[in-house]
Amino acid sequence: MRQIHVISIDSSRTAHSDKSRTDVLVDRRKIQKAHILKEIRYFRKSVELLIPKLPFARIVKEIMTDLFPRSDVRRVQPLALEALQEAAEAYLVQFFEDCVLLSQHGKRVTLQIQDMILMRRLRGRDDIINK
Repeated sequence: MRQIHVISIDSSRTAHSDKSRTDVLVDRRKIQKAHILKEIRYFRKSVELLIPKLPFARIVKEIMTDLFPRSDVRRVQPLALEALQEAAEAYLVQFFEDCVLLSQHGKRVTLQIQDMILMRRLRGRDDIINK
């Protein structure tokens, strides 16, 4: 069942109303959409990293041990981790922006797995994720 919020609006702001107060029904979806758009604007303005540092560092170390099992590489400089994280987040943002364009081209609002698979195929074998 849909929930509806009632918001009071002062009649001095409305041009065609004679009542002192008018109750306007605002759909819950509109409130959610406004919140989502506000969140998108916030994250577009922000410059901080979105992936937590410690889990990212653990993944980097795990990948390093998979790639170089006999090597004694156990430490990574913090500046190197930050550079890797910055590059990874930039790649992911660009990848998902392109995937959203594919879903919009398919006249859909929801991003689906098939959009991501198609984007990987369109980027070709030279893309870093396809190697």
